[in-house]
Amino acid sequence: MSTGKILAADYKHMAMLKFVGDVRVLMSSTLDNYCQGLYRRAVLDGVVVDLSETTGIDSTALGLLAKMAIQLRNRFNVIPTIYSPASDITRILYSMSFDRIFNIMEARDQTEGRYRELRQQQESESTVHQKVLDAHLA
Repeated sequence: MSTGKILAADYKHMAMLKFVGDVRVLMSSTLDNYCQGLYRRAVLDGVVVDLSETTGIDSTALGLLAKMAIQLRNRFNVIPTIYSPASDITRILYSMSFDRIFNIMEARDQTEGRYRELRQQQESESTVHQKVLDAHLA
C-alpha cells in the first residue's frame, strides 16, 4: 500500500506534477501513464515537478522522472524543472546527476496550480515489474 500520491495540474501549455508523501514503486504505473499522455501532446512548453511535500521517493520513481526528462527534451526541446526544498531529496537528485536533465530549484516558485490527484493504476505484477526495469534503464 502506497502512502504517497501524485497530483497533476495544467496551465496553458505547462504541466505540473506534485509528489506528496512517500512516492514508491506502487505509483510507477500511475506516473508512467501520465507521462505517456504528456508525450502525445501537440504542444508542451514546460513541466514542473514539485517535491515540496515529498517525504520519500524511490529509485523507480526517480528513474521514471529521468525517462520523462529525456523524452521531453527529445520530443519538445523542453528541460523540466524540479522544485525540491528538502536538502536530503535535493542531495539525491544531484548525486544522480539530475541537474544534467532538469533545472533544479531549491527556492519556492510562485507557480501554484489547481492540482487533481492522479488515480493509482492497478496493473498486473508482470506489468509493474517491466515498468520497474524500464525505469531503472533510464
